[in-house]
Amino acid sequence: MPSLYLLSFIGRIGEPNVFAMSFKSILGQSQPKKILTNALQNSSVAHAYLFYGPESVGKKKLAITLAKALNCKGTDPLDACDECDSCRKIERRIHPDFFYLEPVKSTPTSREAAIKIETIRELQKKLGYLPYEGKTKVVVIDSAELMNPQAMNSFLKTLEEPPSSTVLLLISSTPDRLLPTLLSRCQGIQFHRLSNTDIRTIIQSQLQEKGESLTKSELDFRVHRSQGSVERALSESSEQIENLREQLLEVLEKVSFDRMDIVFAFAKAWAKHTEQLQLVLDELLGLIRDLALYRSGCGQSDILNEDLSAKMIPIAGTRSLKAWMDRFTAVRTTQIALSGNANAQLFLENMLIEFCEAA
Repeated sequence: MPSLYLLSFIGRIGEPNVFAMSFKSILGQSQPKKILTNALQNSSVAHAYLFYGPESVGKKKLAITLAKALNCKGTDPLDACDECDSCRKIERRIHPDFFYLEPVKSTPTSREAAIKIETIRELQKKLGYLPYEGKTKVVVIDSAELMNPQAMNSFLKTLEEPPSSTVLLLISSTPDRLLPTLLSRCQGIQFHRLSNTDIRTIIQSQLQEKGESLTKSELDFRVHRSQGSVERALSESSEQIENLREQLLEVLEKVSFDRMDIVFAFAKAWAKHTEQLQLVLDELLGLIRDLALYRSGCGQSDILNEDLSAKMIPIAGTRSLKAWMDRFTAVRTTQIALSGNANAQLFLENMLIEFCEAA
């Protein structure tokens, strides 16, 4: 099964061309690009931005590109050249005026990574100085919602009294988890899911760089299931996903108070793989969504897992629309609980018991 994309550690350097990108070459996100280029053109770049929207749609790439553009030594004042010394250093994360923070796990067994107050305090010390080499200090905080409460409150002071010649860029896929006072001090820029055309182009470009290829059916499968997310399109394996969906469909079809063995076996098995639970629950949500749509009489064009239609249509008819919606709600509740430190096995068992009740 494909593993979840795990944020690793702060300040990695020397990564190969992960962020080699100018505004012009970034696919999609025309509105965010327009807002930022207009700000550069009018010398009205805000001191703090919040880039928010779905996972893996270009938020981080655009943040890095803005950092480059603000310090680029090339001839275009509105974009990054990706060739000058400054752009190259930011790309490799070794520029003295560029700071990239992301969550880290305190222990290998921690369920969720976090950005702690010590990291924010260290950053604040560095922001107390004028730019050392570039024109503007730029801070990128990836998955900003994973700052712990103490870190958020500490960072709020930086937003309230922003250092001179500094731009703060926060990235989040769940901005509702950020403090309202923190949100109010950032200019929000919303990102949307990428189009299938853009996803297809990105996949083909990545494969070409690696000297790899996919069959047309595999490529179509990845594009259709990507839901506008580059990471999902690149990481999924059709064979592994097919096996997972088969298992989940069997659970959806057979789980009942007469088959409590399914409840306990499923919960026990997946509770051991906490790093993959959100992926499994996302997949479960997609299947229940499709079953509810089939039950309500929607056509194939609305279905995410249309390749499973022959199996799903009969299953959809075994429950009422309300029952499928109740199951959907049970999964979402479990997802929210497991994003914290809830007992995985207990909540999975409770979710499946709710499935049984939603007859």
